[in-house]
Amino acid sequence: MTEATLGRFGDKRLESVGGALLASMQRKRTLCVHRLAKDRNQARQFGRFLANPAVTAHEMLVTTGRRTSQRAAGRHVPAIVDTTDLRFPTHAASKHGFGEDANGTGPGLFPHPVLAVDAANAGVIGLVDCVVLNRTDGKVTDHKKRAADDKESRRWLLGAEIAGDCLARAAAITMVGDRESDIYDLFARRPANVHLLCRSAHPRAMTTGDLLPEHCVGLSEAGRETIEVPPKGKHKARQATVALRFGAIEMKRPVRAGTSDQPGSVGLWVVDVSEVDPPRGVEPLHWRLLTTHAVATLTEARQIVAWYRMRWIIEQVFRSLKSHCLDIEASQMEEAVGFVKLAVVALIAAVRAMQLVLARDGTTGQSVTDAVSQVEMMALRQLNVTLEGRTAKLKNPHDDTLLAWYAWIVARLGGWSGYTSRGYKPPGPKTMHHGLIQVDQILLGWHLANRSADVRLR
Repeated sequence: MTEATLGRFGDKRLESVGGALLASMQRKRTLCVHRLAKDRNQARQFGRFLANPAVTAHEMLVTTGRRTSQRAAGRHVPAIVDTTDLRFPTHAASKHGFGEDANGTGPGLFPHPVLAVDAANAGVIGLVDCVVLNRTDGKVTDHKKRAADDKESRRWLLGAEIAGDCLARAAAITMVGDRESDIYDLFARRPANVHLLCRSAHPRAMTTGDLLPEHCVGLSEAGRETIEVPPKGKHKARQATVALRFGAIEMKRPVRAGTSDQPGSVGLWVVDVSEVDPPRGVEPLHWRLLTTHAVATLTEARQIVAWYRMRWIIEQVFRSLKSHCLDIEASQMEEAVGFVKLAVVALIAAVRAMQLVLARDGTTGQSVTDAVSQVEMMALRQLNVTLEGRTAKLKNPHDDTLLAWYAWIVARLGGWSGYTSRGYKPPGPKTMHHGLIQVDQILLGWHLANRSADVRLR
């Protein structure tokens, strides 16, 4: 099954239309069905495809998850999990089947993807799965009285189960989540082949009688290091010097509904990360990281911090999905069922762009075959020559076996100058977004000119 296949859907014709839709999304980078289509007839074809009950987001995700599973074999894979909200505050009259957004101000949905990353180099391997929450009954407020399987937080437990199944051939799996994944049931019921790593959100009670924050205060400082803090809101990216403390803990089972069948405690490790001398006016960084990985040395504590910081990758994918590139919240699709399918296609495209952003400087060491087929290499080599300048600084510095080589080509097509010295920004998601539009059109033309069997206009 090729990269341009969304799924089989039990019908060759539907498989063909799905491949055309995905290929067009990757080339044109828009969620407007009329812009994705080459003509009016194909626009109707795409519309019928998305409305067809035989076409499911589940089949799309199984298909892309299968490819990710193949690439993940033998690697240690952090499975990054998070939720983003999609809001359509001005589309209330035209949206059907959508629940409320996070603020209750209009229609909205909540995609919750699982993204596979390589632990060794932070390179994106691919999309594993995605749950989409739709609050058609409004936001539930009695969450403390319900069991975990009856809450929206069930998505975190499901993410761990799917990661364990889909990535079973990986050497190791570590599910990485933010504070929302600090759920006792998740630690108590994790799959045997999945480790957990999350940021603490609650002052958990310890079997020793004290609370987690108090326990961390009593830990000895093991060392310090400087880490990069990504931009957030109005705050720019910066460096922070942090003190590291760590130790084993025994976390007590909370007293609430649905936990009586869980063990009375779970053994974990905590890594306390607290900023030293933060800049004036900036809230100091402070993470209490809970993990099932043993953390007995400073080196292991630093590794836990490095894996947790990979969460930033999924935040960048969300940026690519929203206003920075694909502008998913501007979609005019009216029916929620069809929109969810189109959103999955867009998520696959957003992950592809982020894969190139992270590979751009060669640090991930990924193979070029993670993104393109061998049959396209001849065209890309010729294209690379046309993009290189006369000076050494404007030559593609990467070997053509690496994904970084392909990322350089895409970035140049997206408008990047090619310079990497001080004062010149490296190519980001927007640049890759525009470059992918160009490179896929070029490759399509190359396939047509050479009458390649790998492409067919539908």
